[in-house]
Amino acid sequence: MDTINQQVQQNRRRTWLVMAGFILLIAIIGFAIGCIFAYQQDPFDIMIAVYTTIGFLIGAAIYSFFVYVNVTNILMKSSKAVKLQESDDPQLFNIVSDLVLVANIPMPDIYLMDDPSPNAFTTGRDPEHAAIAVTKGLREMMNREELEGVIAHELSHIKNYDIRVSSITVALTTFIAGAGAVLIVAGLSLMRGGRWFAWFGGGDDRRDSNNSWYIMLAILTFGFIIWIGGWIIRVVGVPIAQIMQFAVSRQRESLADVSGVNLTRDPQGLIDALTLLKDDTTPTTNPASKGAALYINEPVTRQGKTPFLVKMFDTHPPLDERIMRLKRLLGEK
Repeated sequence: MDTINQQVQQNRRRTWLVMAGFILLIAIIGFAIGCIFAYQQDPFDIMIAVYTTIGFLIGAAIYSFFVYVNVTNILMKSSKAVKLQESDDPQLFNIVSDLVLVANIPMPDIYLMDDPSPNAFTTGRDPEHAAIAVTKGLREMMNREELEGVIAHELSHIKNYDIRVSSITVALTTFIAGAGAVLIVAGLSLMRGGRWFAWFGGGDDRRDSNNSWYIMLAILTFGFIIWIGGWIIRVVGVPIAQIMQFAVSRQRESLADVSGVNLTRDPQGLIDALTLLKDDTTPTTNPASKGAALYINEPVTRQGKTPFLVKMFDTHPPLDERIMRLKRLLGEK
Protein backbone atom coordinates (compact mmCIF):
# COMPACT_ATOMS: atom_id res chain seq x y z
CA MET A 1 0.00 0.00 0.00
CA ASP A 2 2.83 2.41 0.87
CA THR A 3 4.42 1.77 -2.51
CA ILE A 4 1.16 2.56 -4.32
CA ASN A 5 0.67 5.74 -2.27
CA GLN A 6 4.22 6.78 -3.11
CA GLN A 7 3.51 6.18 -6.79
CA VAL A 8 0.35 8.29 -6.52
CA GLN A 9 2.31 11.20 -5.05
CA GLN A 10 5.07 10.82 -7.62
CA ASN A 11 2.50 10.71 -10.42
CA ARG A 12 0.89 13.88 -9.13
CA ARG A 13 4.23 15.72 -8.98
CA ARG A 14 5.13 14.69 -12.51
CA THR A 15 1.69 15.65 -13.75
CA TRP A 16 1.91 19.14 -12.28
CA LEU A 17 5.27 19.55 -13.99
CA VAL A 18 3.54 18.71 -17.27
CA MET A 19 0.82 21.24 -16.42
CA ALA A 20 3.51 23.88 -15.89
CA GLY A 21 4.85 22.87 -19.31
CA PHE A 22 1.41 23.52 -20.83
CA ILE A 23 1.32 27.01 -19.34
CA LEU A 24 4.85 27.71 -20.58
CA LEU A 25 3.94 26.45 -24.06
CA ILE A 26 0.87 28.73 -24.24
CA ALA A 27 2.97 31.68 -23.04
CA ILE A 28 5.65 30.99 -25.67
CA ILE A 29 3.01 30.74 -28.42
CA GLY A 30 1.43 34.02 -27.34
CA PHE A 31 4.80 35.76 -27.08
CA ALA A 32 5.93 34.49 -30.51
CA ILE A 33 2.75 35.72 -32.20
CA GLY A 34 3.04 39.03 -30.31
CA CYS A 35 6.61 39.43 -31.56
CA ILE A 36 5.41 38.95 -35.12
CA PHE A 37 2.92 41.81 -34.64
CA ALA A 38 5.48 43.94 -32.81
CA TYR A 39 7.98 43.46 -35.65
CA GLN A 40 5.67 45.51 -37.86
CA GLN A 41 6.03 48.50 -35.53
CA ASP A 42 8.78 51.09 -35.81
CA PRO A 43 10.38 51.07 -33.31
CA PHE A 44 9.87 47.47 -32.15
CA ASP A 45 7.30 47.48 -29.32
CA ILE A 46 7.95 44.58 -26.92
CA MET A 47 4.80 45.40 -24.94
CA ILE A 48 2.69 44.16 -27.86
CA ALA A 49 4.25 40.72 -27.35
CA VAL A 50 3.69 40.94 -23.58
CA TYR A 51 0.02 41.89 -23.99
CA THR A 52 -0.49 39.09 -26.53
CA THR A 53 1.05 36.60 -24.10
CA ILE A 54 -1.21 37.78 -21.29
CA GLY A 55 -4.22 37.55 -23.61
CA PHE A 56 -3.38 33.97 -24.55
CA LEU A 57 -2.96 32.97 -20.89
CA ILE A 58 -6.25 34.60 -19.89
CA GLY A 59 -8.03 32.96 -22.82
CA ALA A 60 -6.58 29.57 -21.88
CA ALA A 61 -7.63 30.02 -18.25
CA ILE A 62 -11.22 30.97 -19.17
CA TYR A 63 -11.55 28.16 -21.71
CA SER A 64 -9.98 25.59 -19.36
CA PHE A 65 -12.33 26.56 -16.54
CA PHE A 66 -15.34 26.18 -18.85
CA VAL A 67 -14.18 22.73 -19.99
CA TYR A 68 -13.24 21.73 -16.43
CA VAL A 69 -16.73 22.53 -15.14
CA ASN A 70 -18.49 20.86 -18.09
CA VAL A 71 -16.00 18.11 -18.90
CA THR A 72 -18.37 15.19 -18.28
CA ASN A 73 -21.08 16.54 -20.59
CA ILE A 74 -18.51 17.49 -23.24
CA LEU A 75 -16.74 14.11 -23.29
CA MET A 76 -19.87 12.00 -23.02
CA LYS A 77 -21.48 13.93 -25.85
CA SER A 78 -18.39 13.62 -28.05
CA SER A 79 -18.24 9.89 -27.23
CA LYS A 80 -21.97 9.46 -27.97
CA ALA A 81 -22.47 7.93 -24.52
CA VAL A 82 -25.87 7.46 -22.87
CA LYS A 83 -26.36 7.62 -19.09
CA LEU A 84 -27.59 4.34 -17.60
CA GLN A 85 -29.98 3.61 -14.77
CA GLU A 86 -29.51 0.60 -12.50
CA SER A 87 -32.39 -1.22 -14.20
CA ASP A 88 -30.59 -0.94 -17.55
CA ASP A 89 -27.62 -3.04 -16.42
CA PRO A 90 -27.91 -4.42 -12.84
CA GLN A 91 -24.69 -6.45 -13.05
CA LEU A 92 -22.58 -3.48 -14.12
CA PHE A 93 -24.05 -1.33 -11.34
CA ASN A 94 -23.41 -4.11 -8.84
CA ILE A 95 -19.74 -4.32 -9.84
CA VAL A 96 -19.27 -0.55 -9.65
CA SER A 97 -21.10 -0.22 -6.31
CA ASP A 98 -19.02 -3.00 -4.72
CA LEU A 99 -15.74 -1.48 -5.87
CA VAL A 100 -16.56 2.09 -4.83
CA LEU A 101 -17.13 0.78 -1.29
CA VAL A 102 -13.64 -0.71 -1.32
CA ALA A 103 -12.16 2.45 -2.86
CA ASN A 104 -14.11 4.65 -0.42
CA ILE A 105 -15.31 7.04 -3.11
CA PRO A 106 -18.81 8.22 -4.13
CA MET A 107 -20.80 6.29 -6.73
CA PRO A 108 -20.01 7.75 -10.17
CA ASP A 109 -22.52 8.16 -12.99
CA ILE A 110 -22.37 5.26 -15.44
CA TYR A 111 -22.58 5.68 -19.21
CA LEU A 112 -22.71 3.28 -22.15
CA MET A 113 -21.10 4.08 -25.52
CA ASP A 114 -22.63 2.58 -28.65
CA ASP A 115 -19.25 1.40 -29.95
CA PRO A 116 -18.28 -2.18 -30.90
CA SER A 117 -14.65 -1.53 -29.96
CA PRO A 118 -13.96 -2.68 -26.36
CA ASN A 119 -12.91 0.27 -24.20
CA ALA A 120 -13.74 2.39 -21.14
CA PHE A 121 -12.80 5.69 -19.54
CA THR A 122 -13.54 7.93 -16.57
CA THR A 123 -13.82 11.68 -16.36
CA GLY A 124 -15.00 14.45 -14.05
CA ARG A 125 -13.75 17.25 -11.81
CA ASP A 126 -13.27 15.15 -8.67
CA PRO A 127 -14.67 11.97 -7.04
CA GLU A 128 -17.89 13.82 -6.18
CA HIS A 129 -18.46 14.74 -9.84
CA ALA A 130 -17.12 11.68 -11.64
CA ALA A 131 -18.47 9.45 -14.40
CA ILE A 132 -17.41 6.17 -15.95
CA ALA A 133 -18.23 5.04 -19.49
CA VAL A 134 -17.89 1.62 -21.10
CA THR A 135 -18.48 0.59 -24.69
CA LYS A 136 -20.96 -2.05 -25.81
CA GLY A 137 -18.01 -3.97 -27.21
CA LEU A 138 -16.36 -4.16 -23.79
CA ARG A 139 -19.60 -5.09 -22.07
CA GLU A 140 -20.27 -7.95 -24.48
CA MET A 141 -16.70 -9.24 -24.62
CA MET A 142 -15.76 -9.58 -20.96
CA ASN A 143 -16.91 -11.85 -18.15
CA ARG A 144 -17.48 -10.56 -14.62
CA GLU A 145 -13.91 -11.06 -13.42
CA GLU A 146 -12.45 -9.25 -16.42
CA LEU A 147 -15.02 -6.48 -16.20
CA GLU A 148 -14.19 -6.02 -12.51
CA GLY A 149 -10.53 -5.55 -13.45
CA VAL A 150 -11.40 -2.85 -15.98
CA ILE A 151 -13.84 -1.07 -13.64
CA ALA A 152 -11.30 -1.16 -10.80
CA HIS A 153 -8.71 0.36 -13.14
CA GLU A 154 -11.10 3.17 -14.06
CA LEU A 155 -12.21 3.81 -10.47
CA SER A 156 -8.54 4.12 -9.53
CA HIS A 157 -8.36 7.14 -11.85
CA ILE A 158 -11.11 8.69 -9.75
CA LYS A 159 -9.54 7.76 -6.42
CA ASN A 160 -6.10 9.00 -7.50
CA TYR A 161 -7.56 12.31 -8.82
CA ASP A 162 -6.22 11.53 -12.29
CA ILE A 163 -9.53 12.74 -13.73
CA ARG A 164 -8.96 16.30 -12.51
CA VAL A 165 -5.61 16.72 -14.22
CA SER A 166 -6.77 14.83 -17.31
CA SER A 167 -9.72 17.21 -17.65
CA ILE A 168 -7.42 20.21 -17.57
CA THR A 169 -4.94 18.71 -20.06
CA VAL A 170 -7.80 17.93 -22.45
CA ALA A 171 -8.96 21.55 -22.11
CA LEU A 172 -5.51 23.03 -22.71
CA THR A 173 -4.80 20.77 -25.69
CA THR A 174 -8.11 21.65 -27.36
CA PHE A 175 -7.53 25.35 -26.58
CA ILE A 176 -4.18 25.32 -28.38
CA ALA A 177 -5.62 23.39 -31.34
CA GLY A 178 -8.65 25.69 -31.46
CA ALA A 179 -6.51 28.83 -31.28
CA GLY A 180 -4.48 27.65 -34.25
CA ALA A 181 -7.57 26.86 -36.29
CA VAL A 182 -9.22 30.21 -35.46
CA LEU A 183 -6.10 32.18 -36.44
CA ILE A 184 -5.77 30.32 -39.75
CA VAL A 185 -9.40 31.01 -40.64
CA ALA A 186 -9.17 34.63 -39.47
CA GLY A 187 -5.98 35.19 -41.49
CA LEU A 188 -7.53 33.76 -44.66
CA SER A 189 -10.64 35.88 -44.16
CA LEU A 190 -8.59 39.06 -43.80
CA MET A 191 -6.52 38.29 -46.88
CA ARG A 192 -9.68 37.70 -48.88
CA GLY A 193 -11.12 40.90 -47.43
CA GLY A 194 -8.01 42.79 -48.53
CA ARG A 195 -8.43 41.60 -52.10
CA TRP A 196 -12.13 42.51 -52.00
CA PHE A 197 -11.23 46.01 -50.77
CA ALA A 198 -8.74 46.43 -53.63
CA TRP A 199 -11.41 45.55 -56.18
CA PHE A 200 -14.28 47.61 -54.78
CA GLY A 201 -12.77 50.15 -52.36
CA GLY A 202 -10.92 52.45 -54.76
CA GLY A 203 -12.00 55.99 -55.40
CA ASP A 204 -12.17 57.96 -58.64
CA ASP A 205 -9.02 60.02 -58.27
CA ARG A 206 -5.39 58.93 -57.91
CA ARG A 207 -5.14 59.87 -54.20
CA ASP A 208 -8.11 57.68 -53.27
CA SER A 209 -6.70 54.90 -55.41
CA ASN A 210 -3.30 55.06 -53.68
CA ASN A 211 -4.94 55.09 -50.22
CA SER A 212 -6.95 52.05 -51.18
CA TRP A 213 -3.81 50.16 -52.16
CA TYR A 214 -2.10 51.09 -48.87
CA ILE A 215 -5.11 49.90 -46.91
CA MET A 216 -5.29 46.73 -48.98
CA LEU A 217 -1.59 45.99 -48.33
CA ALA A 218 -2.06 46.61 -44.61
CA ILE A 219 -5.03 44.24 -44.46
CA LEU A 220 -3.21 41.58 -46.49
CA THR A 221 -0.10 41.88 -44.31
CA PHE A 222 -2.11 41.71 -41.10
CA GLY A 223 -4.05 38.70 -42.41
CA PHE A 224 -0.86 36.96 -43.53
CA ILE A 225 0.73 37.44 -40.09
CA ILE A 226 -2.31 35.96 -38.37
CA TRP A 227 -2.37 33.07 -40.88
CA ILE A 228 1.32 32.34 -40.28
CA GLY A 229 0.76 32.47 -36.51
CA GLY A 230 -2.06 29.94 -36.82
CA TRP A 231 0.13 27.55 -38.78
CA ILE A 232 2.97 27.95 -36.24
CA ILE A 233 0.56 26.84 -33.54
CA ARG A 234 -0.79 24.00 -35.65
CA VAL A 235 2.57 22.65 -36.82
CA VAL A 236 4.59 23.21 -33.63
CA GLY A 237 2.29 23.93 -30.69
CA VAL A 238 -0.37 21.27 -31.23
CA PRO A 239 2.04 18.28 -31.54
CA ILE A 240 3.95 19.43 -28.43
CA ALA A 241 0.68 19.81 -26.51
CA GLN A 242 -0.45 16.35 -27.61
CA ILE A 243 2.86 14.81 -26.57
CA MET A 244 2.53 16.37 -23.11
CA GLN A 245 -1.08 15.21 -22.83
CA PHE A 246 -0.09 11.69 -23.84
CA ALA A 247 2.77 11.74 -21.31
CA VAL A 248 0.20 12.38 -18.57
CA SER A 249 -1.97 9.59 -19.98
CA ARG A 250 0.89 7.06 -20.04
CA GLN A 251 1.80 7.81 -16.41
CA ARG A 252 -1.76 7.53 -15.15
CA GLU A 253 -2.51 4.27 -17.00
CA SER A 254 0.46 2.44 -15.53
CA LEU A 255 -0.41 3.56 -12.01
CA ALA A 256 -4.12 2.76 -12.40
CA ASP A 257 -3.32 -0.84 -13.37
CA VAL A 258 -1.50 -1.43 -10.09
CA SER A 259 -3.88 0.53 -7.85
CA GLY A 260 -6.87 -1.14 -9.57
CA VAL A 261 -5.49 -4.55 -8.62
CA ASN A 262 -5.21 -3.21 -5.08
CA LEU A 263 -9.01 -2.83 -5.10
CA THR A 264 -9.89 -6.27 -6.49
CA ARG A 265 -6.95 -8.19 -4.94
CA ASP A 266 -7.03 -10.18 -8.18
CA PRO A 267 -4.39 -9.29 -10.80
CA GLN A 268 -5.57 -12.12 -13.06
CA GLY A 269 -8.85 -10.38 -13.88
CA LEU A 270 -7.15 -7.28 -15.27
CA ILE A 271 -4.43 -9.39 -16.92
CA ASP A 272 -7.09 -11.34 -18.81
CA ALA A 273 -8.93 -8.11 -19.70
CA LEU A 274 -5.78 -6.45 -21.07
CA THR A 275 -4.92 -9.61 -23.00
CA LEU A 276 -8.34 -9.49 -24.66
CA LEU A 277 -7.81 -5.82 -25.52
CA LYS A 278 -4.37 -6.58 -26.95
CA ASP A 279 -5.74 -9.25 -29.27
CA ASP A 280 -8.77 -7.21 -30.36
CA THR A 281 -8.64 -5.24 -33.62
CA THR A 282 -12.21 -3.93 -33.75
CA PRO A 283 -12.01 -0.29 -34.96
CA THR A 284 -13.81 2.36 -32.99
CA THR A 285 -16.79 4.05 -34.61
CA ASN A 286 -15.87 7.33 -32.94
CA PRO A 287 -12.19 8.03 -33.73
CA ALA A 288 -12.54 11.78 -33.20
CA SER A 289 -13.59 11.55 -29.55
CA LYS A 290 -11.93 14.18 -27.35
CA GLY A 291 -11.55 11.55 -24.62
CA ALA A 292 -9.38 9.13 -26.62
CA ALA A 293 -6.34 9.71 -24.39
CA LEU A 294 -8.45 8.84 -21.32
CA TYR A 295 -9.44 5.34 -22.46
CA ILE A 296 -8.06 2.21 -20.77
CA ASN A 297 -6.58 1.24 -24.14
CA GLU A 298 -5.66 3.37 -27.12
CA PRO A 299 -8.65 3.18 -29.51
CA VAL A 300 -8.07 1.24 -32.72
CA THR A 301 -8.87 3.33 -35.81
CA ARG A 302 -9.30 2.27 -39.41
CA GLN A 303 -6.60 4.69 -40.49
CA GLY A 304 -3.95 3.36 -38.14
CA LYS A 305 -0.88 5.44 -37.19
CA THR A 306 2.26 6.59 -38.95
CA PRO A 307 4.97 4.08 -37.93
CA PHE A 308 7.65 6.76 -37.37
CA LEU A 309 5.46 8.53 -34.81
CA VAL A 310 4.05 5.47 -33.06
CA LYS A 311 6.02 5.73 -29.83
CA MET A 312 5.95 9.52 -29.65
CA PHE A 313 2.18 9.79 -30.02
CA ASP A 314 1.07 6.66 -28.16
CA THR A 315 -1.47 7.61 -25.51
CA HIS A 316 -0.79 4.47 -23.47
CA PRO A 317 2.12 2.23 -22.50
CA PRO A 318 2.31 -0.95 -24.61
CA LEU A 319 -0.17 -3.54 -23.36
CA ASP A 320 2.57 -6.17 -23.19
CA GLU A 321 4.45 -4.02 -20.67
CA ARG A 322 1.31 -3.45 -18.59
CA ILE A 323 0.50 -7.17 -18.59
CA MET A 324 4.08 -8.05 -17.64
CA ARG A 325 3.99 -5.61 -14.74
CA LEU A 326 0.79 -7.18 -13.41
CA LYS A 327 2.16 -10.70 -13.80
CA ARG A 328 5.01 -9.74 -11.50
CA LEU A 329 2.38 -9.17 -8.81
CA LEU A 330 1.50 -12.87 -9.21
CA GLY A 331 5.13 -13.84 -8.92
CA GLU A 332 5.46 -14.78 -12.59
CA LYS A 333 8.62 -14.04 -14.55
